[in-house]
Amino acid sequence: MKEYILILIRAALSLVCASFVGLGVNLISPKSLPWEYVPPKEVEVRGLKVPLIDEQAAFGFFGSEGTVFVDTRKKEDYSERHVRGAVFISPEEKEELFPMVQPLLPEDARVILYCYGPECDMAEQVADFLAQLGYTKMMIMSAGFRAWGKAGHPVEGKGK
Repeated sequence: MKEYILILIRAALSLVCASFVGLGVNLISPKSLPWEYVPPKEVEVRGLKVPLIDEQAAFGFFGSEGTVFVDTRKKEDYSERHVRGAVFISPEEKEELFPMVQPLLPEDARVILYCYGPECDMAEQVADFLAQLGYTKMMIMSAGFRAWGKAGHPVEGKGK
């Protein structure tokens, strides 16, 4: 039993020493890691820098002429609730759906894409598709639809 305790103490000391070495190297390194996570302010899609905005910034564009919201979530979630006036383009069906929404999505429009939240890349996938088609004025509401609804911004659908 005493041997196991000594092994655990040695392991703990090794872990503490390795942690101090790692922190020390991080402090003196020219490319040190940040102490806290700072989310990116933009993503690059086909060489185009697409700003990542929160739901408040997106709401600032809501109702502005030339702004179109694009919901990239699953069809059932879009049908249930979505940003009022948003068009639907899912990553899986973008080629099939685009001809139907193209009249609502002028190429010079400010396009605000959204999906479920920061961990979701569906909006980025659709942004990539739209960039291929020549769209350049895009933003991604990285907070996602849940944050939009929680903030009390306008929604529509079956599950108002």
